[in-house]
This record gives sequence, structure tokens and C-alpha cells, in this order.
Amino acid sequence: MTIVELFLDEAGRERRAVLAAASLAGVANVLVLALVNAASASSDPAEFRVFAMFALGVVLYAVAGRATYHRCVAIVESALHRMKTRIVDKIERADLASIERIGSAEIFDRITENVAVISGWAGNMAHVLQSASISVFACLYLAYVSPTAFVLLALLTAISVSIYRARLRELDGYFQEKAQTRLRFFDSLTDLLRGFKEVKYSRRRGSELRADIVAHSERMRHATVQSGRIFDDNWIFANCSLFALLGTVVFVLPQHVPTDTAMTGTLVAGTMFIWGPLSGIINGVAAFTRSNQALAEIAALEAKLDAAGLESSGPGEDPWGGRFSSIELRGLQYGHAGGTDQGFHIGPIDLTVNAGEVLFIVGGNGSGKTTLVKTLTGLYAPSGGRLLVDGISVDQHNAAAYRELFTTIYSDFHLFSRLYGLADVDSGEVHRLLAQMHLRSQTSFAEGSFTKRELSTGQRKRLAMIVALLEDRPIYVFDEWAADQDPEFRKYFYTELLPTLRARGKTVLAVSHDDRYFSCADRVITMEQGQIRAVQRSAERARP
Repeated sequence: MTIVELFLDEAGRERRAVLAAASLAGVANVLVLALVNAASASSDPAEFRVFAMFALGVVLYAVAGRATYHRCVAIVESALHRMKTRIVDKIERADLASIERIGSAEIFDRITENVAVISGWAGNMAHVLQSASISVFACLYLAYVSPTAFVLLALLTAISVSIYRARLRELDGYFQEKAQTRLRFFDSLTDLLRGFKEVKYSRRRGSELRADIVAHSERMRHATVQSGRIFDDNWIFANCSLFALLGTVVFVLPQHVPTDTAMTGTLVAGTMFIWGPLSGIINGVAAFTRSNQALAEIAALEAKLDAAGLESSGPGEDPWGGRFSSIELRGLQYGHAGGTDQGFHIGPIDLTVNAGEVLFIVGGNGSGKTTLVKTLTGLYAPSGGRLLVDGISVDQHNAAAYRELFTTIYSDFHLFSRLYGLADVDSGEVHRLLAQMHLRSQTSFAEGSFTKRELSTGQRKRLAMIVALLEDRPIYVFDEWAADQDPEFRKYFYTELLPTLRARGKTVLAVSHDDRYFSCADRVITMEQGQIRAVQRSAERARP
């Protein structure tokens, strides 16, 4: 789909009104030109009738031009609103693995940068429509005044457009290079910001990362400069074409076609009048090319999301009603799609999680702990085996309801600006929890939001714990929650909070390395190379 097709599809029945307004603006412009030429040649240039028609032409142009511009902007922005809404809906319905493969840099770039490019084109669209309309009617006027001059204009324009279009193909290549390099630049810059601590510990790492960022920036600079040069060259070529036409009208045409001074002046004025709209069209071509490229990139993102296998947007099935007795993993497997033939893989895993028990998942880095948790909680779709809740298989029809059983705090958790999904939150309960987590002096709660989220990692985890407790779901999942807590809160987590959740009938899955607190769990599951190597019960650990 091109940007013009997007506009026409969105305009629907309005397209005729927009084209009519643009045509009226063109007619009004030509009317003004004809009246100016008539008044210049008249013995009584101050005749009131001519002036009244001139004023009418100006008013018609202002009204029609304003209507064209406003409707074009409204139509394009409406199309972009629906596009952004559609993409956000697809992102929400996509699975985590697909979002990780696409990458946040590409998604941000497409929804922000590309949409901004198309949005900026909306005004150009209105000007191009008006300019095209003016050019058509002005050419008709020129053909009426001097068919020979019109033929010369048509030939020169055809030659200029063919050369201009050839340069545009080169311009499109630089636009694509710039877009691809911009994504790599954003990825590297994200590495610098998110890995800032690690960079500070290694000058070599920082130097190599900086070299990548500089290289991407240099390629962006090159593509931008080259595309700018092509556009400028095109603009200069177009102006030279105008000069050639004017020279033909003034110096060549009178030598072959009988033309008096007044006629030459009329032709020059008509040519100059046509050139204004044509220059507007030329200016709009580069924006049109970039907008088409931006639209193609957005379409490519949507195709990737569609290929992810989106979940149904409806409520889906809920066979459990927000409660369960057991979750069973039968030969469960999951494999990351790696850059080589072999990506990371867990399973087959057989495991039963019973309601009301506390399970610790332990193991070395890269053993598969977090991947197991993400698969068990429904973020990753299993590549093999079965996941059953009370004997019912989890599938695409009930996956959303299954995930509603869990509240999670992963190591890379996110705190939202508002308590989304929580209605009628008791502010008194929130303040009680803030005091319990020793956060009353750091932040507060007002109008559905925490007043401050820029806290230390440990404090932010405690804030996330408050949100998890407010959600009050059957299963709590904690990924190294205690890792960034001081000894006091680490002890509180294991010896007070987890027993309290167990007493309330909650199920807890905690990824942990704190072996001194393993006795707080009902079972400890040890992961190694994507497999469960041991399941140890509390009574077995208590034996000498």
C-alpha cells in the first residue's frame, strides 16, 4: 500500500469533497491570474467589476485551500490513529518470544519516527493536491493563450520529470539505509544506557561500544547528507528547467511565432504562476518518497506481528474461575530460536505445582530457571509437552485466563505510572503496605499513582511487591526478589512474607540463590542445563 492508497481508503466518501475543494482552489488561482493579466492589459485597470472578481477569487482560494488542508490533515491523522491502535492491539496479543525477537528499538521507531514522518506528510499532501489542481488549470489557461508555449512547457516538464524520477530511486535507497542504520544506532545506544554500570567497569567494552555507536552515526550522517544532496540537486535542476523555459519564451518563441510584447509578458507571468505550484509538487515528492518508505516499514512490522500468531482479542474461555488445585507439566519443552541451528532449550520437564505450596527454583546462571518460569506462567508457548491446570490443557483459547492466575515480579520488572488493572484501590491499604515496606518517607499514593518511582532497585522491588499484594492473585512468582534487598528485608521476605502468603492459601514460585533460607520452601527444584536435576522436600533437607 502506498501513502496515496492509505489516504484514499481512509477518506472514503470524503475524497470527492477534498478533490472538489482542491479543484476550486486551482480554479480560483487561475481566475486571479487571468484577472491580473486582464487588468494589466485594460485601459481602465481600476474597474470595480474586475477588482470585485479578483477579491472573490482570493476569498475562494482561501476558503477552498483551508478546507483542503484541514481535511487532508484530519484524514491522515485518523488513519494514523487507527494504525497505531491496531499495532498496539497486535503487540498486546503477541507472545513474549515474538516481541523479544522483533526488539523494542524497531517497535518504538516504527510507532514514533515513522508515524511522525507520515503525519508530517499530511500538510504536504494538501499542498500537493492544491498545487496539482492549480497547475492543471494554469496549463489550460496557458494553452488557451499560446498553444506553442504550452507544448514547450509540456515537453520540458516531461523531460525534467523523467530525470527527476531516476534520481528519486537513488534517494529511496538512501532513505532505506538511513532507516536501517537508525535502528542499529538505537540498539547500541540502548546498550550504553542499560549497561552503563558494566561499561564503567571495562574501558575496552566502553571503547568498542562507542566505536559501534560512532560507526552507526557516521552511516546515518552519510545517508542523510547524500539524500540531501540529491534533493538539492533536483531542486536546482528544476529551477534551471524553469530558467530554460523562460529563456525559450522570451528569446526563442518570438523568433518563430508572431508574439507582441504584451503577449510575451502574459506568457512569462503565466509560466511564473505555474512554477509556484510545480515547485510545491517537487517539494512534496521527497516527502512522498520518505512517507512511502515509512509506511512500508510499518507494514513490515505488522507482518512480523501477524506471523507471531496473535491471540484472540475477545475474553476467551476461563474454565478455572480464578482458582486452581494443581498445575501439571507433562514433558514440557521450550526452545529459544537462536542465531545458530541450536538455541537454548529446556525440558522435557515433568512437575506438579500444588495450590498453597511454596517452591524455590534454584540453579546456576543459564540453567533455565527464568525460562522455566516464563513457560510455566504462560509467557512462552511450550514447543512440546503439555501444561494442564486441574486436568484441563492450557491452549490458545484459555491462555489469557491461565495467565490471570499469576502475579509476577521478574528481575527486569516494570513499574507502571498508574495502577492499571486495579479498580477502587483502598488508599488506606496502600499506605499501610508502604509503611510495611518502609517506603512511607520515599513515596506516597495519590490519585491512583505512586508519587515517586525513581527509587533504588531494592525500593522499586518493594514497590512492585505492594502492587503484587494488591492484585491478590492465587500464584505469586518472584525472580530473585531478595537479591537487591538489605539483610533486614531479605530475612523479612523469607521468614515473614512467604509464610504469610502460604497461610492465605497462596502458591509461591521463587527463583532464589539464598541457600540459607531454602528451609522456608516446601520444595526446592534444582535446574541444570534446562533440566530438573533434583526436587528436594523440606523434610528431606532437615535430615542430618
